[in-house]
Amino acid sequence: MSQAYDKLVALLQELFQLNQPELDFGIYRILNAKSKEIINFLNNDLLPQVKKAFSSYQSADRVQLEEELRKAINGAEALGVSPELSPKVSELRQKLADSAVDVHQLEREVYDHLYSFFCRYYNEGDFLSRRVYKSG
Repeated sequence: MSQAYDKLVALLQELFQLNQPELDFGIYRILNAKSKEIINFLNNDLLPQVKKAFSSYQSADRVQLEEELRKAINGAEALGVSPELSPKVSELRQKLADSAVDVHQLEREVYDHLYSFFCRYYNEGDFLSRRVYKSG
């Protein structure tokens, strides 16, 4: 698990106030009744679902293209050709620059955006709407 994912799960656990059984009214009564399911979802089910959602990006994964590039460079060097002059190497470098998706970076960005979203509307046990000011 990544740090961004762990940070998001910790915020969601705080947001749902799952560690405070003395809250036994309103929505908290429902959350306490379902706390085992919520904790199980956050700790066991959420990550596989996120991985499955990002699996569609795996076909153009950066790691796979980098491995092909490394093999092409080694092959060019074995033939005594400069890797910079090899059309296969330049094609793979261009493909890597253009189309490869860094899935791990994408996951981190999603977790960070979700964390920012929930932080924006939750503070010290209260849900509130905070204005977000952007420069420009």
